[in-house]
Amino acid sequence: MKQKRPKVLAIYDLFLATGAIWFGIQMVQLSSGIFAEPYPKNWAEKLPFDSWVMPGILAIIIFGLGNIIAAVFSFTSRHNSVWYVSAIMGAIFFSSLIFQICILDEDYIVTYPFLGFSVIQLCLSGYVFWGYRKLKKNNAN
Repeated sequence: MKQKRPKVLAIYDLFLATGAIWFGIQMVQLSSGIFAEPYPKNWAEKLPFDSWVMPGILAIIIFGLGNIIAAVFSFTSRHNSVWYVSAIMGAIFFSSLIFQICILDEDYIVTYPFLGFSVIQLCLSGYVFWGYRKLKKNNAN
C-alpha cells in the first residue's frame, strides 16, 4: 500500500521553502515593503545584526534549503521515518519564533501566521508518523 501522506508533507515543505527563499531574498535586497526600512530602533540593541541581510541569508539557508531537503527526503525515501526531517524543521521554525518573541520582547506582523505555519508542519509530520504506525499495525495483524 502506497502512502500519500508523505507527498502531502513534501508539498507543504516545498511551500515553506519557497516562502523562506522569497522572504530571504527580499531581506537581502532591502528594496521592498517592510524590509526597505532598517530594524526598529528598539531592536538594534537586542540583536546581533545591524541589517536585514544576515537574517535573510539565514532564512534562505536554514529554512529554505532545510525545507527543500525535508521535501526531497519525503518524496524519495521509502523509509517509515520520512516525517522526521520535516518535524525537525518545524521544531526549529517554531523555536526560532518563540526565541524572537522572548529576545525582542514583542512580536512582528508575521510572527503568529508563521507560528501557525510551523504548527501545521509539526502536525503534518505527526500525521505522516501516525499513518506509518497505523500501516505497520495493520501489516502485523
